[in-house]
Amino acid sequence: MNVLNISVSNKLYNKNPEETDLGKRILSKSIGLMAEMGYEHLTFKKIGVALESTEASVYRYFQNKHQLLAYLINWYWGWLEVKMAQEFMMLNSPEEKLRRAIQLLVFPMDKDERIPHINEGTLQRLVVAEYPKIYLTKEVDAENEEGYFLGYKRICDTLGKLALQINPKYKYPHSLFSTVISAAQSQQFFTEHLPRLSDATSGKEDIVDFLTEMTLNSIQNK
Repeated sequence: MNVLNISVSNKLYNKNPEETDLGKRILSKSIGLMAEMGYEHLTFKKIGVALESTEASVYRYFQNKHQLLAYLINWYWGWLEVKMAQEFMMLNSPEEKLRRAIQLLVFPMDKDERIPHINEGTLQRLVVAEYPKIYLTKEVDAENEEGYFLGYKRICDTLGKLALQINPKYKYPHSLFSTVISAAQSQQFFTEHLPRLSDATSGKEDIVDFLTEMTLNSIQNK
């Protein structure tokens, strides 16, 4: 089995967790615990207990849980970028690629056996629930300089290029896809927790249809 390595900025860790068995176990346990109890209730002490280790062992890899969350979400965007590139190779038109990209943002993820220590489906649910917390902070400008949001920006760039393939005169590719990606997360959250804020009565396919229609209408009508 080929091993797939996802690149994450070295500003998002003290020690690269992908380089040691303990680091990989920290990632695995952190994803499960954060998805289960939520970001607010997670502590490095709880991660240490789950690892049968100490919280000090987690601090060797991450400064705090905000940095840990930023790492996990950047890892997710990096993995999604690879997944999109693989899927796009099998499609012809930019419209097909756009719809498939939106499906990848919304539909449940399959386990990638090349990365046994990461549960992509659980990580996807964590991103839906927790993503805004990495940028709704007073430190957002400094963290932007540190590369905390590079993965998200690359996804927006990739999808923005699809928009320009459909309509080279379209003026708002980055605005559009930062909005679409945000809506893909929020509509999933609303459907589960605040259903009056969503019309996705038939589930995730409705979200994909809505976002695809909204996106294509915006691109093609400009």
